[in-house]
Amino acid sequence: MNNGKERTRESRINTLKEAQETRKQDAKNRVYQALKRLDKFQAKINFHTVAKEANVSVSYLYKYPELKQYISELRSQQNSLPVKPTAQPNSTSRGKIITRLQAKLKKLESENQELKRENKALAGKLTRFHLIEDQVKRLQQQNEDLKLAPQAIGEKVIFIQPKLNAESTNKELIKSELETLKIDLNSTLTKTIKAASSDTVLAAIEALKDQLTKQDISNPGGWLNRAIKQGWTKAEEMIQQSTNPEQKIIKTSEFPSKKLVSSARLKNLSSIFNPDG
Repeated sequence: MNNGKERTRESRINTLKEAQETRKQDAKNRVYQALKRLDKFQAKINFHTVAKEANVSVSYLYKYPELKQYISELRSQQNSLPVKPTAQPNSTSRGKIITRLQAKLKKLESENQELKRENKALAGKLTRFHLIEDQVKRLQQQNEDLKLAPQAIGEKVIFIQPKLNAESTNKELIKSELETLKIDLNSTLTKTIKAASSDTVLAAIEALKDQLTKQDISNPGGWLNRAIKQGWTKAEEMIQQSTNPEQKIIKTSEFPSKKLVSSARLKNLSSIFNPDG
């Protein structure tokens, strides 16, 4: 578990370093682009004008020797040339630049929102993964402890198999699925979820996800509330609206009861969540 946390920490550190390097390179590119624009329009070049044009601080320009030297050289060259009237871009070219920048900004904002949604979904999946991984490791340790102190009855040796506490994991799974589907928990839906078993709720969520791939549902929260109450599942026989009373609705209670996880099964699960083990 400690190794997993260490790898996660190192991954976050590397991500931060990459982000910092990207911002640093982006700022440098803005400075060079600003210098090109100022030189093109024969505008005055100094640290203040460059910082304003590139949208960075003057102290930032002094922080990098190559930028400081380059700006100083351009300033010296410009001071040695005869003074000429500063060329200003006409209103047409300025309008085109503004329009192009606005379109680019709108595109970046849209991409940013999409990345936020994907990040939220991935965070939910990562949480579920860690919950299951911790549970598997805990059960493995319990099995090992019980094997070290077996209860002998005559010539028989009894190993106590711990029951898998799936209820807490299912609650986290339900919460994550609702966040991924962007379903707000109003008082009605909250009451319905609390009144039903976690298996019934998860089956209804799977049914909703299946229907969303086939049709547009204007009110997913209301659809899910009705699915939980009526015990809908992802089965092909299930219909969204109860218009056919003869249609068979498969209930979650009809599914086979879950069996306890054996030691061999736990080892298989462990190999899935611990590929290095």
